[in-house]
Amino acid sequence: MARIALVHDVAGVAETQARILRAAGHEVDHVRLPDFGANWSVLAKAITLPIRLALYVPTILRLRRGSYDVIHIHWVPRGIVGLLARRPFLIQAHGSDLHMHVNTPGLHMLCRMVLERSRAIFYVTPNLETYIQRFANKLYLPNPINVRSVADSPRAPQRVRRIAIFMRLDPVKGVERVFPAVQRLASMGIEITALKWGPLTADYVDRFGEFVRFVDPVNHDRIGEFLSQFDLVVGQMEQGALGLSELEAMAAGRPLISGIDRDLYPGDKPPVVSSYDPDELVEQIGRLVDDGRRLENLSREGRAWVRRNHGYERHLELLESAYFGAAARVSEMPIAM
Repeated sequence: MARIALVHDVAGVAETQARILRAAGHEVDHVRLPDFGANWSVLAKAITLPIRLALYVPTILRLRRGSYDVIHIHWVPRGIVGLLARRPFLIQAHGSDLHMHVNTPGLHMLCRMVLERSRAIFYVTPNLETYIQRFANKLYLPNPINVRSVADSPRAPQRVRRIAIFMRLDPVKGVERVFPAVQRLASMGIEITALKWGPLTADYVDRFGEFVRFVDPVNHDRIGEFLSQFDLVVGQMEQGALGLSELEAMAAGRPLISGIDRDLYPGDKPPVVSSYDPDELVEQIGRLVDDGRRLENLSREGRAWVRRNHGYERHLELLESAYFGAAARVSEMPIAM
């Protein structure tokens, strides 16, 4: 068995990976980095860089001195700890760290160095591959989803009366392709709920609060319970790929409408209803409103698709293959957490 360091975390993915790897018999240290200044502007981050590097020193020394077989770091700019530790490492990209930070002045050079020197680059959604085409050793590593824990035997909806817009209120999620439809959806007698989450929150609560109930985000362990209240989930419309929120909705047995680019999934196509603009969204929901059979199929097939492509067993297989190559030992033990 190997000794593995998982560094930092994004949306609980590293924490989940730690559980998967420990269940397979590996020794895992989950090392969390300080978040000082993580949400500040680029200028503020540049000014405080010496302070943030000082806060990383204990982790850098731990990685340098530790007898780790694998160092796996989450979030491309945080790969600086791998560079400074002068130890081989793998980097996992999650989205904005590629399509925003890689092109951000001041971070561009750092991100390029991290990507060039990493043993492997994991990317969690297939659309991200276009940002790292010039780099070697890329591996699509779908986010791990424990379908069983998200929802046990969920009730498939028979009609659409309650909808959740389950995304961060951020232009990168395509919110302008969704919210202009809410007044028309409300006029159809549909209750709409969205999360107070993201940089556009104040503006959207002011603009759409008459038609949408905005609620605080829930803890990760309550996502299944939260989503079970709704008959349909609307996901992101901009990236063309299924992010963690969309996958969790499918795992919870909720029919999903999202801006999906099916060419990104050449093999096993996701059972998702496609929409890319407000008119199409209203039209698609109108078709589903009383179509119990189609809603039930989307619910059942969505959970099965997530289990096949994002289940813990598949994720362990991909991790061990990337970590150890031909010497990978894929666990035969069932992983139940």
